[in-house]
Amino acid sequence: LVALAPSLHAGISIQANYTDAAGVGFNDATDGALRQSAFEYALDIWGNALAPSYLGETITIDAKFESLDAGILAGAAATSNWNLNTNNALVYASALANHITGYDLDATESEGYATFNNNANWYYGTDNAAPGGAYDFVVTALHEIGHALGFAGSLYNNVLDGGDAANGHYYAGVTSRLINGDDDTGAERYNVYDFYVGRSNGDGSYTQLVDLTAAERIAAATSDNLYWGGAEALAANGGAYPKLYAPSTWQQGSSYSHLDETTFALELMSPTYTTGTPHALSDLTIAMMVDMGWDSNVPEPGTLAVWSVLAVSVSFSRRRRRSSVRSHGEAA
Repeated sequence: LVALAPSLHAGISIQANYTDAAGVGFNDATDGALRQSAFEYALDIWGNALAPSYLGETITIDAKFESLDAGILAGAAATSNWNLNTNNALVYASALANHITGYDLDATESEGYATFNNNANWYYGTDNAAPGGAYDFVVTALHEIGHALGFAGSLYNNVLDGGDAANGHYYAGVTSRLINGDDDTGAERYNVYDFYVGRSNGDGSYTQLVDLTAAERIAAATSDNLYWGGAEALAANGGAYPKLYAPSTWQQGSSYSHLDETTFALELMSPTYTTGTPHALSDLTIAMMVDMGWDSNVPEPGTLAVWSVLAVSVSFSRRRRRSSVRSHGEAA
């Protein structure tokens, strides 16, 4: 134990900022304490799995309850995306941008947000024993925290929003902020999750979606032929590229930003809530986070082991002069 001690590190402090009004949501007189306890339990699981890159590294996630559309359990996203190098089009979710640069780029704002459906039949226990007909809140919170930390692509199909056939663009062009703090609403940008997504060409080769045209991207993303190309995840998945969720019908907020449900039904970051999903982060989930730039607090080789009723919603915020509006809508 003494010999191992130097290799063990404290995790990152991930804190909640409850934004509900008094008496509702996380502040509800009946369920508020249970909700807060369960959410903070999930935050600690993520915080203990990630190693800080600088002293005092802290992540704050705004959390609230509200009445969401039927079939949606929760939604989450990073508060902002940061372009750390104006010579490229790559952006990083707020918490990851802080982690990579080694300091808090904007101490006045939280790094992410998560919203939970006030109408769902939740189970708030931390024993992973939700009864039939109830949804395990900790499992859902773990999933949503992953999205807030950057496990989410920015590809979207603008035809669903009244656009033309030139679909398959990235959200990040209107959500990115330059490293100097200025807002950037100009050129289309992709985030680091997007960077690792690609299609299999059927001959052993792999093409990154960022190298395709917009139309080719959306075609690939609805081909059931989408994969994660990071080296860490490749190793954690036994030498095979992990398959991503890419159904033939695009599901805004669910397609592309999750592991494939058929292949990874019990993975936290698959799109469908599945009873029996553990209160733990898998080797594969952590490996994908490491590919994106996070440091793992788990001993090598890698790493440890919303959802909607049918599929999870990942929402994105647009930032413009510190104001935010809901993006193109949330998929069920």
